[in-house]
Amino acid sequence: MDQRPIGIFDSGLGGLTAARVLTEILPGENLIYFGDSLNAPYGTRSREELTALATANAKFLSGFDCKAVLVACGTVSSNVMDVLRSRFPQTPFFGVVEAPCRAAVSLTKTKRVAVAATDATVKSGAFARGIQALDGSVEVFSDSCQSLVALAELGHFAAGDPLAEQAVAAELAAVKAWEPDVLLLACTHFPLFQEVIAGYLGSGTALISVGAEAAFSLREYLAENSMLAERDCGEHQWFTSGAAEDFSAMSAKLLGRSITAQQHINSETLKT
Repeated sequence: MDQRPIGIFDSGLGGLTAARVLTEILPGENLIYFGDSLNAPYGTRSREELTALATANAKFLSGFDCKAVLVACGTVSSNVMDVLRSRFPQTPFFGVVEAPCRAAVSLTKTKRVAVAATDATVKSGAFARGIQALDGSVEVFSDSCQSLVALAELGHFAAGDPLAEQAVAAELAAVKAWEPDVLLLACTHFPLFQEVIAGYLGSGTALISVGAEAAFSLREYLAENSMLAERDCGEHQWFTSGAAEDFSAMSAKLLGRSITAQQHINSETLKT
């Protein structure tokens, strides 16, 4: 048993797709969420900038004595997880690369897996390496869909939204032409577009949410190490470096319930 909270951070709203799954599968856990909307998007930043941002986010969460931290950001998970694990050795960090790669390899029948991600994640090659390390016969096509992040932060992701429909068609045209049977939504913002993406690609392509897969992996780790909390209903705290009111309103739509976010700005990254 471990009653300490689980920490989660992302560049903004996208990590809520992972947080939502965690609240469903681990209802007794206390959660601390931080969305760094002030510094979003992360996907166009350098490794040096990502290191500074991720370290500051982890430092903030460490103040809550978290028993584990879910890095619900594909860009950070692909580029600087090694830094976080070396700088915070006492805390288990879970990214959104390893578990989703296992899921993709297990699910594909045609051995054609596509990866939709941010610029920085695609450049890192982390998902392609992870998949091919598990099965070298799987072909991987990585596609940068950076514009979807900004649209998600602005609330344009629902089916029927013209901006969302147009952006998905433009960003995923190459993926559709390649005809994968599995698409990894390798940025946690992208599952917000799941209905739009599914409609565009068709039923022949299975979609994998990296945030959801990471959440299941974290639950497994906590169970195996006797670290699950023993309470019926956990408490959740929500923080954003952006406007708290706006974050609360958008988060309520994604989580299906009202929340009250607090503003926190990491002083170390004000000039990043």
